Amino acid sequence: MKYPDIFNPDLSRVGVQESQMYNLVAGELVTRTVRTALGPRGMMKVYVDILGEDTVTVHGGAFLRKIDVDHPAAKAVVDAVNTVDNHVGDGTTTAAVLIGALLRNAREMRALRIPTASIIAGYEAGLEAALAELGRIRFGGRASDRRTMRDLARCCIRGKALGELCEGGRVRDGRGDGAGNGTGNGTGNGGIVDMLVRAAYCTSDVSSGRALTDDVKIEEKPGSAAQTELVMGTVIDKPVDSAAMPRAIRDARILLVSEPLERSRTKTESEITMGSPGQMGEFLRQESEDVRGAVGGVIGSGANVVISRKGIDDEAQELLARSGIISVRRVKHNDIWWLEKATGAVTCTDIRDMSGAKTGHADLVCERSVGGDRMLFVESGRDDAKSVTLLLRANSKRYLDEFHRTALNVLHVLRDFIECPYLVYGAGSCEAILARRVRDESDAMAGKAQVAAARFADALESVTMALAENVGIEPLDALPLLRSKVYGDRRGSRAATTRVGDDADGAGDGDSAAAASGSPPGWYGVDHASRSICDVSLLPYSVIEPYAVKAQVLKSSVEAACAVLNVDDVFVRDLIDNTHCHIDGTVHAHKDPGRNHNHWEQEGLEQRQMHHYY
Repeated sequence: MKYPDIFNPDLSRVGVQESQMYNLVAGELVTRTVRTALGPRGMMKVYVDILGEDTVTVHGGAFLRKIDVDHPAAKAVVDAVNTVDNHVGDGTTTAAVLIGALLRNAREMRALRIPTASIIAGYEAGLEAALAELGRIRFGGRASDRRTMRDLARCCIRGKALGELCEGGRVRDGRGDGAGNGTGNGTGNGGIVDMLVRAAYCTSDVSSGRALTDDVKIEEKPGSAAQTELVMGTVIDKPVDSAAMPRAIRDARILLVSEPLERSRTKTESEITMGSPGQMGEFLRQESEDVRGAVGGVIGSGANVVISRKGIDDEAQELLARSGIISVRRVKHNDIWWLEKATGAVTCTDIRDMSGAKTGHADLVCERSVGGDRMLFVESGRDDAKSVTLLLRANSKRYLDEFHRTALNVLHVLRDFIECPYLVYGAGSCEAILARRVRDESDAMAGKAQVAAARFADALESVTMALAENVGIEPLDALPLLRSKVYGDRRGSRAATTRVGDDADGAGDGDSAAAASGSPPGWYGVDHASRSICDVSLLPYSVIEPYAVKAQVLKSSVEAACAVLNVDDVFVRDLIDNTHCHIDGTVHAHKDPGRNHNHWEQEGLEQRQMHHYY
């Protein structure tokens, strides 16, 4: 008796032992691609797509989204990094490095025949201990403290192209000359950090801990990076409709409409039958009256600036220009939304509803030339503008894209701080403290989960070692020195900076009474400037990060590693690429490329028909 096969012949099974190792290796390999991008001395990555367009970035999440990965475990790692980016907007490279270390340690433990359940239990226990310690060592700040916000923004862009190139810049607040020549006066001291902090502060309600970073519009134009500026209002990448209209209007009353100010056109095919030339004239006069009536409604509302999502024809532009009104047509829906925020106007969905009650106000509306294009600036002279625009300038499109990603990172970090005003020190010092706590907690665990928890601590330290390696410190020197300081300084003292290779004897001297007080240890991490292991809380420049970012990185990294570990078998359906159709209409497929298949149905070489491949 012939028994049928259990699986389809096109279905392949990898196997329990092999598939788990392959998953761990695949997840680890995809994270190695961004390890060297970590920290202020991280290196940039270049991705060239199928069309030949290149992307230059130091943003780990952006690079992992660009590359195409086929392995399911690698996709799970990329999804975890994207989750960190979507929730907190920063820490993507740290998450990738931590996930890679967790998977590498899990692979080594599986080689020692430690059960997967024990590894997952150890990782979850280590995560619980790390989050508890993170909540203990965090320190609070005030969301309204602009100095702390500046330190956060400066730390976020340190070592990135935006921080290095945008040393100049200005803030436009509607009190400039308004000449439209691009030389308007600015206020503030200029730096990109101050511009980003001011943008986040204006669009947030710090008293209630509500941040609306989506109200910050980012525009990009070619030019010098020093010309980057913050506009207290909205910038529209559209010129004024007619040269006869004013170039600038102060104390502007703005009307937003979503209906066309032009002769109406039917959306479907229609036919108008006229019996005489007089009827044609009446039809044209009525169309002109309709346009004049719509323009009369605009003039009657008291507005001197009208911005429409639809078209504005030449006749309407001429009538508006005679009345000294600026018009801009075919503006994007998002721009209308930002204008509503910036001016307080209400979009009119019907021409008959236009009134002065629906108009908004701006201190200055002017047209300026930016990067060879004419743009409309709707500016406010108030610091409480509900919508602002960051106008980024750079000498190439690839740098503009990178500036845009960095600016979004800073805005998201400031949003995290406003919503949860707790901080920790960075530079790998937080991970070193968490690793010490997890390793201490692992001593009290029973079974093989103790080994997994200890390896979880090793994974945390790998983040600090990646930072040290990227700034040029030998990891074999940095790790012993880091552990000697973190494990020796249990009394919360602040030791002096020690360079790698110096004598660290006596670094752990301290009294046990202070150690029992529960005070946090020194924040020992990597100083990229001096290439040393030191207490980063004593550095002249702040190295701080939001507590929310660290917590999200820990949670997402452990969840991703456990998800990959939980898969122990893989079934793959064979891909068939040789599907084709014969001239007689027969459609079939075969695995071989056709060497053992007669494509031409016994036809002679002289009578071969066309053969189509899909």
